[in-house]
Amino acid sequence: RQIGRELSTFLAYPLNRAQRLEFSARYQNIIYDFEVDSVLLAGGVQEIGRVKGDLPKCSEDPTEFFCEPDAMNLGIGSAALVYDNTFWGYTGPILGQRYRLEVAPVVGTVDYVGALVDYRRYFLPANPYTLAGRVMHFGRYGDGGEDFQRIYPLFIGYQQLIRGYDSGSFGIEECVDPVDDNSFLSGQGTGCPVYDQLFGSRLLVTNFELRTPFPTGFGVRAPAGIPPVTLAVFFDAGVAWWTEGTAAVVGGNKDPFNFVSSFGITSRINLFGIALLEIDFVHPNNRPRKGWVWQFGFSPGF
Repeated sequence: RQIGRELSTFLAYPLNRAQRLEFSARYQNIIYDFEVDSVLLAGGVQEIGRVKGDLPKCSEDPTEFFCEPDAMNLGIGSAALVYDNTFWGYTGPILGQRYRLEVAPVVGTVDYVGALVDYRRYFLPANPYTLAGRVMHFGRYGDGGEDFQRIYPLFIGYQQLIRGYDSGSFGIEECVDPVDDNSFLSGQGTGCPVYDQLFGSRLLVTNFELRTPFPTGFGVRAPAGIPPVTLAVFFDAGVAWWTEGTAAVVGGNKDPFNFVSSFGITSRINLFGIALLEIDFVHPNNRPRKGWVWQFGFSPGF
């Protein structure tokens, strides 16, 4: 269990109708409570007992790898330049551009600087088709950004980043497959290289979609009462990586960059203005045992 308490303030200053400056300051207190549930098996199949117990505090036993992190107290500031002149359809932007440039220093129990560069552009090459593109980098810079015990690493397998790599879709049989030899995590001591390659303290992601409303984009008038639907073909690619010193701890000492990608067809359905349902038929290119897979989620278009 992780319990967080936060006190924050926020200020936005518009420069014009499309551009603004944003500032924020926050104090965070985070406490942890870890418990181990051990199942005892006879012959590898019959459960003969179960033992529960608390993990020791990391400060009490620094040699223990599995331990309960001490509480964190953090001061977080951020400054961002934001631009947005996009025109929106029923399920996402259809024309214009938007970007966010942000820096967020963190001080206290751990120290690091978060940096975000997020740029998105939308074209109408032919009405009603939209060509959408995004390039995004986020990183935690500084030693504290790779504190394994208290800060969860960044993950690029979310549906909003790179489709086809959702954490719940991996099976144990995939863990015998090696990843690219140019990765820090090239199968050297990691639990599941195909999955581990999606984690890091820094990430770079790019996405492309060709979107059109359905069935209007195919010359068919939409029936009355049908929720707005957008169809798109897409290509996603990205990489997550660690600094060299941390990467050596988690599995190797080679080139840290191991790109993953996917492509497929997606649909987004506007559920009466309450939520956007995304349905993907996706081919992850860096999972040798996976072909085409379905993925579902509530996700707005980038």
